[in-house]
Amino acid sequence: MQSGTSRCFGGLGYVKKWQKRTLTVVGVFVLVVGLFTLEFMSFGGQFRDLSARSPGACSTLPLNASAEDIQIDRNRSIAYLSSLDRRGLVEGLAVDGTVLQVDLVADPLRAEPALSSAPPGFRPHGMSLYRMGDGKQRLFVISHPEGDEHVIEVFEQNADNRFTHVGSLRDPLLVSPNAIVAVGPQQFYVANDKGDAGFLGRVGESLFRTGLSTVVYFDSESMRVEVERLKSAVGMGLSPDGLTAYVAETLGKRVSVYTRNPLTGDLIFKQHIELDGSPDNINVDANGALWIAVHAKLIDLIRHFGDASHHAPTTLLRYTAGTTTPVYVNDGSEISAGSVGAAFGGRLYMGSITEPQLLICRIR
Repeated sequence: MQSGTSRCFGGLGYVKKWQKRTLTVVGVFVLVVGLFTLEFMSFGGQFRDLSARSPGACSTLPLNASAEDIQIDRNRSIAYLSSLDRRGLVEGLAVDGTVLQVDLVADPLRAEPALSSAPPGFRPHGMSLYRMGDGKQRLFVISHPEGDEHVIEVFEQNADNRFTHVGSLRDPLLVSPNAIVAVGPQQFYVANDKGDAGFLGRVGESLFRTGLSTVVYFDSESMRVEVERLKSAVGMGLSPDGLTAYVAETLGKRVSVYTRNPLTGDLIFKQHIELDGSPDNINVDANGALWIAVHAKLIDLIRHFGDASHHAPTTLLRYTAGTTTPVYVNDGSEISAGSVGAAFGGRLYMGSITEPQLLICRIR
């Protein structure tokens, strides 16, 4: 009897030890997850206080879809908008996009079609405008067709000043293209915002900020990796003389600066521009100043994608001569999830990932 009782108590002791170990493991796991969550929230700016700022009086030009990227033809005073119902995409709707043009000296401003033809399933993302030696222009646009490979679509300006589709380029190195900078009639750089092709790998890449994204270069014949180990490269810019390239790293909270060899296309690292926020698109003005859209609170941005009523702040910075200056800061009530800003003619033009509007502010 005593022997049986002893075995019973021994079994209970083993169960209690197993329960303690389980609770310890669970407790450690919860602690690690909690600390990781706090760290990511802190990194993403969730605890920041934002002070509203505007360069001047602002107005809104309503659009049918959001303008995630903007390119400005400074010779003709035309803004080109990458137009796509990205909110509809998040909701699983089958939508196609287009490129719009806005005559910046017209009164009133209005958005009109910029393309005379486009390929099926066109879903524009980043864009780049290039003026060729004969004065004609080409528009290079990243597209993400549903159920197909990422593609670079090339358009050429025709006699009525609209753009006709003239070619497409696909390549295995276009893993997750986000931004593009054209440097010739058939030459361009593309920033991949992810480096891993798998879903879980991409989630890990975003959460742990491992830096696997790349910039690739197409020399008119083949594509090669030009820069590696970037932390989510989502924006690119080029200096007016074409000798300096800029890459926005969202998860690096910085813009990386490279000296560019125009003969070979090689990019040589020069410096980092550290930012208080996660940069998106870069626009370089005629004087070489950088206008950088920044996501100040990443958690709010993620929530905004799932809930349109939850505002995501919009911030625009100007960088010149080693100095970064906040130009526009808003909690998202005026325009949420701002992804691009371009200055021209004394005005600032801002677009968003999700909002069907163009925000226009006078620059005092």
